[in-house]
Amino acid sequence: MPAQPLKRSEVPLADTWKLEDIFASNEDWEKGLLDLKELLPQLEQYKGKLQDRAQLLRALDASTKASRLAGSLYVYAKMRRDEDNANTLYQGMVARISAAEAELARCASYIKPELMLLSDEELKSFQADSAFSDYSEELEELIRHRPHTLSAREEMLLALSRGTGDACGNVYDMLTDADMRFPEIRDEQGNAVRLTHSSYIPFMMNRDRRVRRDAFEALYNTYKSFGSTIPAIYSGSVKADVFYAKARGFGSAREASLFGDNIPLSVYDNLISAINESLPQLQKFVGINARLNGIEDMHFYDLYLAPSLGFDINLPFDEAYELVIDCLKVLGEDYTTVLRRALQERWIDKFENEGKSSGAYSWGTYDSHPYVLINYKEDLDHLQTIAHEMGHSLHTWYSNTNQPYTKSSYSLFVAEVASTVNEVLVLMELMDRYPQPEAQAYLLYNLLDSIRGTIFRQTMFAEFEKNAHAMEENGEALTNETLSSMYAELNQKYYANICYDELISYEWMRIPHFYNAFYVYKYATGFSAALAIAGMIRQEGAPAVERYKRFLKAGCSLYPLDALKLAGVDLSSPEPVRAAMKQFEQLLSRYEQVTRQLKAE
Repeated sequence: MPAQPLKRSEVPLADTWKLEDIFASNEDWEKGLLDLKELLPQLEQYKGKLQDRAQLLRALDASTKASRLAGSLYVYAKMRRDEDNANTLYQGMVARISAAEAELARCASYIKPELMLLSDEELKSFQADSAFSDYSEELEELIRHRPHTLSAREEMLLALSRGTGDACGNVYDMLTDADMRFPEIRDEQGNAVRLTHSSYIPFMMNRDRRVRRDAFEALYNTYKSFGSTIPAIYSGSVKADVFYAKARGFGSAREASLFGDNIPLSVYDNLISAINESLPQLQKFVGINARLNGIEDMHFYDLYLAPSLGFDINLPFDEAYELVIDCLKVLGEDYTTVLRRALQERWIDKFENEGKSSGAYSWGTYDSHPYVLINYKEDLDHLQTIAHEMGHSLHTWYSNTNQPYTKSSYSLFVAEVASTVNEVLVLMELMDRYPQPEAQAYLLYNLLDSIRGTIFRQTMFAEFEKNAHAMEENGEALTNETLSSMYAELNQKYYANICYDELISYEWMRIPHFYNAFYVYKYATGFSAALAIAGMIRQEGAPAVERYKRFLKAGCSLYPLDALKLAGVDLSSPEPVRAAMKQFEQLLSRYEQVTRQLKAE
């Protein structure tokens, strides 16, 4: 039996993060909240005066000051709550700062509409003024968005309708998280256990094929039973996407979504084309794993089963962290120095405790260093989680250190690049250090399966979203039959060598990302960019590291595609994705060779 998690009060101080670096005490947080509430009325004194240069600068400075303070207040309260979600004190603090943030949004809501009344020439003149240097990107975005900005009354109506537009995602969350119940299945010992969202993937990794099949059928038969409700919810979500795109004069919902990051449609289409070209390599990977697992008739419920290769890395946290630092020393002394600071200065909350939020994340405020929440276990997956989350943290650290607050928050389009670069560099270095065949096979499997799960799978999801929105825009009905049939065809295309299971056609119903349309493709492009950057770093050394750090320091001072070009990756071309697929093919050849060697031994 696993040990019971400690209560938060029992966790050694050295294993917790030091949130006192944001606010020294809860009393200081309360003072900060009062300061924010005093700032809010002052924001409104500039209303109607933004055509005056001095008044505009004061308004932008006041709004930025309030937003910066509000961000620190929210992060502190939320991370305190994440230490123990049952703590009602921090539940209340999160609710109070959330209400204050809503009031901040109301008090500052006049700024953008008033600026939109100014001509492009006036906005450009502000941009050229050194006093407005911190706001140059914000002013540029106003100019870029002008063709898709409506009158003040129309903007108000769209804003008022947003709650209705977001309702589909909220209804879906309530249905699947709160109301939906899955049946019991029998585990490998024959015990009756309740299937849940969180237990599904562990069941799919179970070595007992009967358990995997039972979990698969129980989950998707449950979703199938909502074959009228969920398609209707998703259809409403897609209709909302199309409505807002049309209202703003975009050619499609996809164009509207990509516009925010200034990404051309060709990037999305190039991704799909390049991945489709490489589907035979995906199928080869699946086939090798079927052979290693002794499965002749591969089914979708066998896809998550990792081969038993007789290797893992089981290290205590501090040793695992030191290994990560050593594997990343190629990134330079300044990079590893910050990694060591993070451990010494308690940026990291290391282990599970009672009530603590699950999973892992990197977060923080502009006025503090980044923080990492993790629930560490002694295996390679969690060692890689350290590398991943510290990649996020170092990206944030470099960005915050080199950019003003207004240009520090990098886009979600590039958010997974630094984390994945770290993961790839660590795995590649471990391959160099562990030459024995079973280690090589295990490490290669981990990297290849990450590519399968991120680049191939997320691109398949991106195809689904593209097709579903095109169907709506072409006047086709989005029903259980049309959506599930289309999703089944995608699975048969991507996994042509897997025995077709009719229930897989309902998998789209369990993907919550579909209610945040055209987001998933960023995982695939980000992983592709990371593979390219990691490859250049290993091949070139210092010159590639220097280019990469220019990217890390850019924040949002450049559009995402331009920021990636600093690192030597041009995603406006299909070549980085094709290069990633070439690397997948090379890794796959090594995997096939080393696993056949293991078989021979």
